[in-house]
Amino acid sequence: MAKQKTEISIIIPCFNESRTILETIKKLNQIFSKSQNSYEIIVINDASTDGTQDQLDKLNDLRVRIISNRFQLGYGASIKIGIKNSRFEWIGICDADGTYPVDRFPDLLKYANDFDMVVGERTGKVRSIPFFRRPAKWFLNRFASYLVKRKIKDVNSGMRLFRKEIAGYYWNLFPDGFSFTTTMTLAFIMGNHRIKNLSIDYMKRKGRSKIRPFRDTYNFILLILRLAMLFNPLRVFMPAFFIVFFMTFISLGRDIHNLNLTDTTVMLFIFSIIILMIGLLADLINKKSTESWGR
Repeated sequence: MAKQKTEISIIIPCFNESRTILETIKKLNQIFSKSQNSYEIIVINDASTDGTQDQLDKLNDLRVRIISNRFQLGYGASIKIGIKNSRFEWIGICDADGTYPVDRFPDLLKYANDFDMVVGERTGKVRSIPFFRRPAKWFLNRFASYLVKRKIKDVNSGMRLFRKEIAGYYWNLFPDGFSFTTTMTLAFIMGNHRIKNLSIDYMKRKGRSKIRPFRDTYNFILLILRLAMLFNPLRVFMPAFFIVFFMTFISLGRDIHNLNLTDTTVMLFIFSIIILMIGLLADLINKKSTESWGR
């Protein structure tokens, strides 16, 4: 476990968090001002409409840099803007809504020089995850674990530390939306980088939730498909191929018994071959793409 000083840039993506943004910044300053680590706080205001910018304008702190997007670009895009404007090698991210225990950053920093990413895993005693988010979160964690063949308890935690240089390896993979952290977790795992998970609490958010059921469900389905194609397409396509091929075999057995080759059997067979070909092609593209990772 490292004990030497660590220089860190804390990035806070922010959209409509006028009630909590100043409190979050104040807590971070209190925590890091007590340590010997050099730090900066970068707030990315993603075109907020609730007076967040007015709150930020009240700040007169040289340790805090404020970047305001003219248009709403998204959670991931805001973090990427923060990374591009950061001065230090270690990047820390956290939300501005009061859900993450920012006082645990010193605990994460203890492992900075021994790992490439340290994740605050939301498995503590307090886990105020909205009920309607839990099924999607459970499925996402299981699906991600299946893709990388490694158990992941919290694939999309929004409180973590990571090396900027390594994040740069996968820059083109990182999306502009909320799937930024999920993609980062899987990229670091597939790249065999050193990852440390620390259990943290997750408090009830302050202010209005930004959940949009229909749009978020659509984005969630796209995320699952995107992750499958990016990281391990055969883990998805091969089971689908075997299921359809088995159905073809059953249908063919029925046709042989009735001495009549049906359209259903033919279509199932063609469909199974299409799935197999798409899976192999996706895997080939994936292999070609991942050859450049880490360069």
